[in-house]
Amino acid sequence: MLYVSTTESRYRVAFFRVGLQTVHLGTSSPRRGYDLPPGLPEQDWGWPSEEFDIPGGWPGGVYLAVITAADVVNPPDEAPAIDARSGRALFVVRKQAGDTSPILYKLAWATYHAYNASGGGSMYHTASFVPAASTTVLTTRRPGGGTGGQLSFPEVDDVYDASTPREGFAHWDLPMIRWLEREGVAVDFCTDLDLHRDPDVLAGYRLLLSVGHDEYWSARMRQAVQRFVAAGGNVAFFSGNTSWWRIDLADNGDMTCVHPPVSHPQGGQWWRSVPENAMTGVSYRHGGGWWDGPRDPVGYTVQHAGHWVYEGLGLRSGDTFGAEERLIGYECDGATLERGPGGDLRAAGTDGTPPQLAVLGVAHLGEGWQDRPAGADANAVLGVYSATGTVFSCGTTDWPRVLEQGNAVVAGVTRNVLRKLAHRGVRVLGPFPARHRYCLAVAGQPATFHVALHRPLRDGTRFSWTVAVGDRPAEPIDGGLRCDTTIPDGPGLLTITVLVEDAEEQVFGWTSIPVLSRQQAAQVDVLCGLRDLVIAAVPALKPTAEVGVGNRPFGDPRWDPVRDGLRKPMAPNTFREILIRADQLARIVEPFTHQATGEEAR
Repeated sequence: MLYVSTTESRYRVAFFRVGLQTVHLGTSSPRRGYDLPPGLPEQDWGWPSEEFDIPGGWPGGVYLAVITAADVVNPPDEAPAIDARSGRALFVVRKQAGDTSPILYKLAWATYHAYNASGGGSMYHTASFVPAASTTVLTTRRPGGGTGGQLSFPEVDDVYDASTPREGFAHWDLPMIRWLEREGVAVDFCTDLDLHRDPDVLAGYRLLLSVGHDEYWSARMRQAVQRFVAAGGNVAFFSGNTSWWRIDLADNGDMTCVHPPVSHPQGGQWWRSVPENAMTGVSYRHGGGWWDGPRDPVGYTVQHAGHWVYEGLGLRSGDTFGAEERLIGYECDGATLERGPGGDLRAAGTDGTPPQLAVLGVAHLGEGWQDRPAGADANAVLGVYSATGTVFSCGTTDWPRVLEQGNAVVAGVTRNVLRKLAHRGVRVLGPFPARHRYCLAVAGQPATFHVALHRPLRDGTRFSWTVAVGDRPAEPIDGGLRCDTTIPDGPGLLTITVLVEDAEEQVFGWTSIPVLSRQQAAQVDVLCGLRDLVIAAVPALKPTAEVGVGNRPFGDPRWDPVRDGLRKPMAPNTFREILIRADQLARIVEPFTHQATGEEAR
């Protein structure tokens, strides 16, 4: 159904499928035209509706509806411009059940509408229609929403791609869609509204894609995605400034956001209530923006080049990619980072980011960035974590632009992510045996990993395990439901992967964990023993005040022996001092142990 106002007394609508080429698939019969005035941005414009049947043979994809005069039966030789300012309507044709790809591409429909200023207002140009209160309401029943509307910032050009304005579908999504078609990657499409109204839209898919600038999310969208991941679905955020603003969507499509002011006690930024990085792994709160003009040449510095995300790319830690193309920006997401026991940067786990996030790329944002946290370290972060399913985040809006421009590393990472995550996710557990109730990887020590398949084995099931440490390429290792290996020597992140295949499906799982040296493992053993001794000796001990996951004090039973215990290495004389003190304690308690033994005998 389309809502149309036109100066033509009679009109037709031509329909085009958008992608590597813009293909004309049909033109409607003539309809009567009405020339009606525009409305306000928060109210339904009330234009007359017309229904148009979608032929069953049309392939799924993104489509453009273009109004023509009634006497124009065939479209012009040149394909219509796909531009946020042009008088077009953007829509998605969904595939029928049973004829779907494993990959679902979600268009950032809510973000399109947030920047749509048709009628004189948007989330950024509230004008006089918004009262002094802090809630902004926009109707989606007006022109615009990816294409065909007025823009909030028409004067701000993207100096790295001036072909389309930065506020719509053509700028963010079309480069990715064209690249996917060139690569032969089949995807299905939906919009934010589909996901909000029907979370089951994710059923049957293995991978959800979020691309470019996916800034506005409702609670129902987030809940659906997090349930999807917990059940083994995967998400790839090839986007930045992702899920920054919290919105509500009414049944009629009206969009509500507390925006502005950001100082409102129930401000619409997700981090104020449920940090978005709990889902995405990264947040704009720790990144930054450079909104106009040329920006500093910043790219990602690689960590853990042997990780499957970098498979086959020939990288080493310390290599940088994407700087020449200004990959980082115009908005980018990061996390609170700290140095791990091997010296690499890792997620501190104090800001909502899952502590298990594998930080694979870091880009420092200098003081010249137009928007960055005041007085804080600002970094874009490329990372991935496993929570049954896998979540990958590229941490920058401009990933699809640089991808289409042909950067080899960006393309290679994208291919690896799509290839691995097109399979349902499964947990990999280990390494076992546990030490002090923790799974720790110690160089040179034997270790066992398990895949939590949660279904009976089928005949002919095949298991393909690999192991990689630091920058070393992954090597195959033997295994079935479990695999036994020896933790390789050398610092870095140990990554274990498994692909389980049978006649019905393939599932992919992985885990990453830092490799500890023998001395670091001894330090963990000593600290865990002391911690357990203190807790056993003082049952009334109350944990010190909560200071955040990944930064707990020694007396807290939830203290982490690696993340907390290895913040400062022990010197050799510290080990000797502990031995002396332990001997002193043994002599103190020895008489009382004999006394207790005698009392038990009586």
